[in-house]
Parts: sequence; C-alpha cells; structure tokens
Amino acid sequence: MKAGIITRPSAWLYEQDKMSRADELFMGWAVGILKESGEWYEVVTHYGYRGYLKKETVSLCNIDDLQKRDRAGTMVFISKAFADVMENANVRSGILCTLSRGSFVSAALETEKGYRRIQMADGREGYLPAVSCKERKDSDGYLYHNEPETYFLHQSRIHGPYEEIFRKNAVLCAKSYLGTQYRWAGKSPEGIDCSGLIFMCCLMNGILIYRDAEIKENYPVREIPIERMRPGDLLYFKNHIAMYVGDGLYIHATGNEKRFGCVINSLLKEDVHYRKDLAENILAVGSIWQ
Repeated sequence: MKAGIITRPSAWLYEQDKMSRADELFMGWAVGILKESGEWYEVVTHYGYRGYLKKETVSLCNIDDLQKRDRAGTMVFISKAFADVMENANVRSGILCTLSRGSFVSAALETEKGYRRIQMADGREGYLPAVSCKERKDSDGYLYHNEPETYFLHQSRIHGPYEEIFRKNAVLCAKSYLGTQYRWAGKSPEGIDCSGLIFMCCLMNGILIYRDAEIKENYPVREIPIERMRPGDLLYFKNHIAMYVGDGLYIHATGNEKRFGCVINSLLKEDVHYRKDLAENILAVGSIWQ
C-alpha cells in the first residue's frame, strides 16, 4: 500500500459522494492510499477512518518512511490552539504558516531563544515557540502493523499511574476547546464537532479511538456501567458523544441552537446547565480503561 502525508494546514476528508465532509486532517498526518481516481485518493487514516482526499493536499511516500519517522522520535504536535511557524527564532520575523492544535511537525530537540527548529510536511523549515508543541504520543503503526485489525486494542493495556494521568489530561484538553464553535466534521479550534472533540483529546494523549460517536469493535473503548463512570470516560447518546468531567458534569461540542459550540452541561436536574434531552437519553457509557 502506498502512503501519503497531509501537506496543508488542514484538509477535509470527504464521504463517497466527494461533497459531504466526513473528517478533518492536519499537517503531518499520514494516510494509506487505497485507490486513485482522477483528482482524488481513496484513503484510510492512521486511525482507521476511510474517505476521500483531494490529491493536492497529500504528498506521497512509502510505508517505510512512516516507520522511520516513528522510530526517529522527532515528531511533535501543536498543543496550543494555534501556532505561527516563523522564518527565524524571533517574534518579529516573517510568518511561514499558522498551524492548529494537533498538527504534526518534525522538531529538533535543542531550543534557540525559546524556539524549536522544525520541518513541516511540505518540506519548509522554520521555528515554533517551544511552549507551543509537545512530543507526539501516538504513531502511524496501524498503517504498517502486521495485524492492523487488532492494532488499536493494544493501546490501553498499561494501567496504574498512566491511567490517572491520561484521565486528568484528557479532561484538561477537552476544556481547552471551551467556546469553540460547532462545525460538522471539524477537529480544530476554529470549529469542532462532538466526536472530533473526544477524538482529539485522546489522540493528543496517546490513544486512538474511533472517530465517530459510537462504540466500535476493535477499538479500545468498551461499555461500562454508569455507576463506574469516572472523569475522562465517555457518554454516548443517539448520534452524539460527550466526556464526563466529574461532579455530574460533562463537556461536549453541540450543534444545539441554544448552546452552540463546546460547552459544559450537567446530568443533575438541580443544575442550571442540566439538559433533560441528553440526561434522560444516555445510550451507553464507554471507557478506555477496563
């Protein structure tokens, strides 16, 4: 299978009709090329999601290249809402590009005046504030693993302290999107949908879950009793998903006309942020941690 890497700040993944948005991909994300048709590639993402990408948004590479960059350990992701890639390690220098949270770039370990020298997927080099990026925790292993159908199930076998760190950081990550507008298929601080929010919070903390609002076989989320729900676990509704943050509260990206965007609501009737339509229609509670 051929592979490709996104070379635009963001790119839409489309459904089969090539008109309906299905997902949003960012600079540096890898895909496997399944089929070529005119100006389109049919692809599978590094988290197992399929769709159609415009050829102009992708630079072709070999699967071996993805393994090499994983082994090199130089990849970082943008952890701030947005970060300018500068021509030089200086706030007054020219801006090459602006990347949003979750974008991948290759970065040098050393810093210069608080900046890290980076290389983007389009080949350009520049500088990012060191505080705006963190080491990448996930990998492209799904695209080159010998048993891709079980790849995602191996991610959450480490428990103990890591579980507690993951739960805490996933909630903090979700809260960093508060106020972001709702955007169908979006996954950026410019606009995000319900499953995009949950997916991004897990990806940036090293675990790849299914991108849509459902508990899917061969992915790490499993249903648990609601009485075992803890911060960082997931609430599933019909065509909707949220993250539990504790004390009866949950965070989600909603297209509701009264609460449009990323907000916190409550499962408690006495709370002013209670939403009856959701609280009374929970289909399942899911957890990565069994």
